[in-house]
Amino acid sequence: MAQRKTESQRLIIDQEHAALESVDDRMIGLMRLTLALSALLIIYIDPSEPDRLVAVTYVALIIYTIYSATIYLSSFYRRALLPNSIAPWIDVGCFLVFVALSSGTNSIFFFFFFFAVMVASFRMGFMPGIRMAVASSVLFTIVGYATASRGAEFELNRFLLRPVYLLVLGYMMAYWGGREIKLKQRLGLLREIIKLSNPRFGVSYTIASMLQKLQSFYDAETCLLILSDPVYKDTRLFRFKRGQATEAVRAELIPEKLEQLLLSLPDDIAIIHKGKPRWRLFRNTEDYAFDLTKKKECTEEWKAVGESLASKLELGPFVSVSLFYRGKAVGRLYLTGRQRIFSDSDIGFLMQVVEQIMPVIHNIRLLGRLASNAADQERQRLARDLHDSVIQPYLGLQYKLAAICNKSAEGEDTNEDIERLFRVTVNEVNNLRGFVRDLKEGDEPGANFMSAVRRFAAQFAESYDLDVQVESEGQVEIDDQLAAALIRIVHEGLSNIRKHTDASFSKITVERADSTLQMRIENNNSQENGDALSAFVPRSITERTEDLGGRVNVEQSFDGCTVVKVEIPL
Repeated sequence: MAQRKTESQRLIIDQEHAALESVDDRMIGLMRLTLALSALLIIYIDPSEPDRLVAVTYVALIIYTIYSATIYLSSFYRRALLPNSIAPWIDVGCFLVFVALSSGTNSIFFFFFFFAVMVASFRMGFMPGIRMAVASSVLFTIVGYATASRGAEFELNRFLLRPVYLLVLGYMMAYWGGREIKLKQRLGLLREIIKLSNPRFGVSYTIASMLQKLQSFYDAETCLLILSDPVYKDTRLFRFKRGQATEAVRAELIPEKLEQLLLSLPDDIAIIHKGKPRWRLFRNTEDYAFDLTKKKECTEEWKAVGESLASKLELGPFVSVSLFYRGKAVGRLYLTGRQRIFSDSDIGFLMQVVEQIMPVIHNIRLLGRLASNAADQERQRLARDLHDSVIQPYLGLQYKLAAICNKSAEGEDTNEDIERLFRVTVNEVNNLRGFVRDLKEGDEPGANFMSAVRRFAAQFAESYDLDVQVESEGQVEIDDQLAAALIRIVHEGLSNIRKHTDASFSKITVERADSTLQMRIENNNSQENGDALSAFVPRSITERTEDLGGRVNVEQSFDGCTVVKVEIPL
């Protein structure tokens, strides 16, 4: 059922993503169609444009309008007729035809090139936008100059200004478009990292998944995460390399010298080592260091530390930020690359990544410890339940069988004893079946706690010739978990009376006083062993009560009875 729900959620997300893409396609298609129709309307209103090959220009614009309408209509059916990387180049080719058919460098169709640059920039990023701007500027210059009219009509200022104008504005569009795409990609990465919160996978897999996503996002060579481990009281290294499987990442113990070197940077200092530039023009480009506390760029001292650290660790370009959780530094993150792939803004972004992933890692660690502790407590509970519900009854049967054997050896009649033993065996088998049923289906509801105690007391009295009375003062309503634990305490208390005393009478009293549940298990003793029994402390009852946050006292009453008092806070 959960798997079906997950698949349906993924389908909804995919549909929403496709819907967003189709909206973008429609907007671009509508803009392209608007440009084509506007060009037809303008040259119809102003007969002076175009100034030559008018019929051919009309035909070319009509064909381009039909092409634009086809692309726009296809967006309604979410069917891309052309890849996003090809469509802007087709637009540039069409615009060059319009420029060649009209006034060359003075053509009104020059402004159409901005549309192609804008589409490439905001759909594919900075570099595609720059390539489109440069190609459009160069091709417009060549085609415009080759087809421009010679003579007095040729305007040199337009010929020189328009390509520069296109190049400069094209660069700005590419920068803005690339910036927007990069921000969306960062938001997408943060969203994916937030989803890494499944405690079933463990800390190592969660950290490996985060490092794999960071490596893929930056195309980095190696991702290193140094994290202090509060369980083992040491520092562990998680290393992810390009092409490595996520499952292969494990926490590694690192030598002390390497640990000191990796954690040599102050906690409040983040550094970007840019490495050696490819071209001499950028030889003086400095490393970047940022003070996280003062929120400003650091001095030259810390910039030199980055270069020294890269030399000692034999690293290329890298970025390093501290790992913080609840204001305390708990490790450090390193990303290394072959090229100058890191920029100053990456420090702030990586700090956001760390801020998102550290609570996830802490919660997974906490849940792991809770699960481990819960497993230990469950094993202890099962051990006590087996002792009280399985071993003790068999010890009672063993004693009764020994007594029957002794009677039989002395020639006494044992038929009544055997029949009683048979009834005891039937009752104990039923109790064992109830114990197994409780393990499978859960414990008996707390609302029936007193009836369950009375039923068990009656069976115990019949089996072991012990007068057991059950009393309750007021209404006792408790939850299922507490009810199950108290029934086990009653079972152990009566078993102790049978094994360690020769009592003929027992009384169980349950009452609720304010926020405390009090239970008394008392029995009459023979005079000679009363003092020894008053010093007896039942271990199993004490352990169960302490697990519930309560306490146990054993007292000797005035009438010679031993009383086990159990107090549990509610």
